[in-house]
Order: sequence, then C-alpha cells, then structure tokens
Amino acid sequence: MDYNLEIENVKRELMSLGFTDDKLNQLLDLAAQEAIATAMDDLKDADNQTLDELALNMQTEPTNAEDAVNQLNMVFQKAYGDNYENKKLELIYQYLKQTAEETKAAKDLYARYQAGDPTAIATVKAQEGNPEAQKIMGMA
Repeated sequence: MDYNLEIENVKRELMSLGFTDDKLNQLLDLAAQEAIATAMDDLKDADNQTLDELALNMQTEPTNAEDAVNQLNMVFQKAYGDNYENKKLELIYQYLKQTAEETKAAKDLYARYQAGDPTAIATVKAQEGNPEAQKIMGMA
C-alpha cells in the first residue's frame, strides 16, 4: 500500500468533512505524536544494546528541525528496522483514517439527532453527563 497516497486521500476526505488547513495541521501533529508514542511503546521490549544506542544518540538536544527529524527517524528505525519509513506512514495513516471515520459517525449522529431520530436522541442524552463527551464538545 502506498501510504503517502492514502494519507493524501484521507486528508482530502477530512477537508470535505469540514476540517480547515489549520485543524488538519493540528491533526497531523497529533498523528505524528501518536506514531512516536506507538514506536516508543514497541521499543519497550527491545534488547538492552538497542536501548543503550538509542539513549546515547538521544542525549544531544536537536539544534534544528533536521536534527529533530533524524532523532525521530532513529526511534522508528530502532523499533521497526529497515521498514521504519513505511511503518511511520502506516501509523499516521491509521490515525487519520480513524479520525475521518469517527468524524463521519459524529456527523451522522448529529444529522439523525437534528431529524428527531429517537435512537440518536437517546445516544446523545446518555452522553450528557460524560466528562469525556463534554471535553470533546468543548464544554469542560
């Protein structure tokens, strides 16, 4: 699968769902952070030599964007070997695709709620006291 192409397709889909350029850039940042967290989690079972090499190389604070990218790529390379670039793109694609699916589901729920669908109304009512739902809606 060509993840670069798939990421571009999902970005277009997200734009059609109402994401602005600014929101899409924020989402891409979140996707990258999630990919890094996944790679770090996958490294937790790595051998000590791999972890020592990574720690040694990460001791130096990046001085520019290129250094930062190189350090991040090193994390992915240690976690996924030669396939690290493809795996990084796959993780970003999965995050964006999941966001698109959740956005479509939320828009569908909202449309059904607006139309008076009893199931949609019950679903929304059931979430009224949920702190996570309020956070998502920007109320908390």
